Amino acid sequence: MKKGKRHLAGALALALLLGVAGFPVQAQTVSGNAAVRCSEGFDMETAEWIESAGAELAEMAREREIMALVYLSDFYPVREEPDYESQAAVNVPSGQLVNIEDVYVTMDEEENPEVWYYVRLLSGETEYTGYVPRYYLAVSDERFLGWEENYGLNFQAATYAVDSAGNVVYPDIQQFPESYRPALTALKQRYPNWTFAVMNTGLDWNTVIANELIGGKSLVYRTFPAYTKEGLYDDGNWYYASEAVLKQYMDPRNALTEDAIFQFEMLTYNPTYHTEAAVDRFLDRTFMNNRKNAPGTDMTFGHIFWAVGVNEGVSPFHLASRVYQEQGSGESGLVSGVYPGYEGYYNYFNIKASGNKTQEVIERGLKHAKEKGWSNAYASILGGAQVISANYIKRGQNSLYLQKFNVTPKETYGHQYMQNISAPTTEAKSMKALYAGTGSLDNTFVFTIPVYHNMPAEPCAAPTYSTNVVLPIPSGYSDTTVWLDGIPYTAVVRNGHYIVQAPDASAKTAVVYQYNGSGVPVGMYLWTLDYTNNAYAATAQPEMANLLTYHGFSIRITGKSGIRYKTGISADLRGRLTSSGVNGYTLKEYGTLIMNNANRGSYPMVLGGEKVLSGMAYGINPSGTLDDKIYETVDGRYRYTSVLVGLPVDQYKTEYAFRGYAVLERGGSRITVYGPVVAKSIYSLADQLLKSGSYAEGTEVYKFLKQLMSDADAL
Repeated sequence: MKKGKRHLAGALALALLLGVAGFPVQAQTVSGNAAVRCSEGFDMETAEWIESAGAELAEMAREREIMALVYLSDFYPVREEPDYESQAAVNVPSGQLVNIEDVYVTMDEEENPEVWYYVRLLSGETEYTGYVPRYYLAVSDERFLGWEENYGLNFQAATYAVDSAGNVVYPDIQQFPESYRPALTALKQRYPNWTFAVMNTGLDWNTVIANELIGGKSLVYRTFPAYTKEGLYDDGNWYYASEAVLKQYMDPRNALTEDAIFQFEMLTYNPTYHTEAAVDRFLDRTFMNNRKNAPGTDMTFGHIFWAVGVNEGVSPFHLASRVYQEQGSGESGLVSGVYPGYEGYYNYFNIKASGNKTQEVIERGLKHAKEKGWSNAYASILGGAQVISANYIKRGQNSLYLQKFNVTPKETYGHQYMQNISAPTTEAKSMKALYAGTGSLDNTFVFTIPVYHNMPAEPCAAPTYSTNVVLPIPSGYSDTTVWLDGIPYTAVVRNGHYIVQAPDASAKTAVVYQYNGSGVPVGMYLWTLDYTNNAYAATAQPEMANLLTYHGFSIRITGKSGIRYKTGISADLRGRLTSSGVNGYTLKEYGTLIMNNANRGSYPMVLGGEKVLSGMAYGINPSGTLDDKIYETVDGRYRYTSVLVGLPVDQYKTEYAFRGYAVLERGGSRITVYGPVVAKSIYSLADQLLKSGSYAEGTEVYKFLKQLMSDADAL
């Protein structure tokens, strides 16, 4: 494969071509202030030229950090010395952020020069220094690129290669999985100066998604479709993001377009296109336009963002678009300057502004602003930019994507600037518009793009519907089984909600049960469900909590022996359901279902279900009259029973499942609500009664129970 490299340029190129090799120059480690920056083998004039170049680079690095990314290798050893045989100071993954501090030029055995850069980096909690060849560094800093061009030190920058068939192959794109390459190639063909660096996260895709879904890390705004939401996060504006929509926004392959790619841009300041005029144009239609000075200053917002960007070495486009993303129309109390108790204080970047209620968010943010002395727009924007620069960009979260989804090794999944999953995409579009407006899209941008293990073969598509049922967990409930129309499903518990995937859009009820320490059902909570706008809407029915309750078993010892199951319903609730109704629902029928417990794995235990017996305790019978069977009334609840009688001996040890049911009606439509399932055999019940001492030894009941168990054991 033939490499396509840039040509040598400037005086160094001439020196290397015409100089006399062999002038002895002693090699030594570069420390940022080294007197020698090249190995033996260069003539005096060339060595002096390299020294001059290195001194200028070191001075540039002292003025402002020169950030670069390690790329073109899954992992690369940062060497202790500028030599491929040198020991590695540290091995770093592709996408590792480093700061260039100095340069060293070596001569190989064929008398070809090679440029190494002395870098400083943070890996984990440890700082390292060492050397990386120019070929393995991606840089977008214009000061550095201009210096490199001027001194002719850019001959090793990777551009493209040509394979044996004559096809152009881009080394940076070849590092990516196949599913990334078509979109990246299309971008590279349009913008040849763009460089794409793989960020090898080393993380499993599904593990990343699971972690980003919890703790309120990932939210969507209220205007998002219902099928992208998993419950309310705050007092009305923000919702927990669904797994499907998070995957859509977090999958880097969905952002490999002109409008979205800038969420992966290295956020360094470059003077040729990060101009004050360009910032002004972006802000012109926002509350930060230059028709008035920023609060408490004699400067426009455009000037402030530009000046702060220069000062911090951070893209002023990023700073301006971030504030616009955070503040929108500028009506928040965080930037009004008149919020009661915090008059004259501003927090444009929403630093430390967090909470579940708007008032809480504003007051926390303004409390921080007051502590920091952000009493005008300049102080607030400068202070916020310093937080972003020091705490995010310079610690490896050097893109919009990484500021939202922290998949760097340091505090993985934590230390995330924002919760809004769409923010990187939205801000990227603003950034692209800014660059397009300045005619800068052809510049040397560097994009660091994450790659995960076990990613889906194709990019995660935007969801268009959901059959997830999302239920806030009632106080005191912990069982993870949710019953949809009487059928059990295992729910995921996330952010204080049950999340269960229904098989289709037809479910009408969701119920969870509460159990005591012995596994006895002691509570029931009901939601009614509607499927509208391609998503389930769950309506809690707290007035119908404990609609059906379990009241134990007994053995029938007179007449035909059998096992009796008792269910209860509130007398008051029944009265309202049969008269005025509750939330529009009226009671039509209730009773008990019975089935062999062994069949429950194959057949749903629902009214009218196969292998399910039912007995009505309340409702209109076939003759048209009202049945209302009440076994007993205890603590304001009507109890009704179901008795399984005439069991043969060979079924004494067979477990039978019992549950209550109730049919409700609203607007001509009926739903069936189910009580908890409880299973028992007549044998185990007899054993339980004997062990509890309920009947004295020698009594007729005691003898009956002992005989029942003896008959079953004998069989």
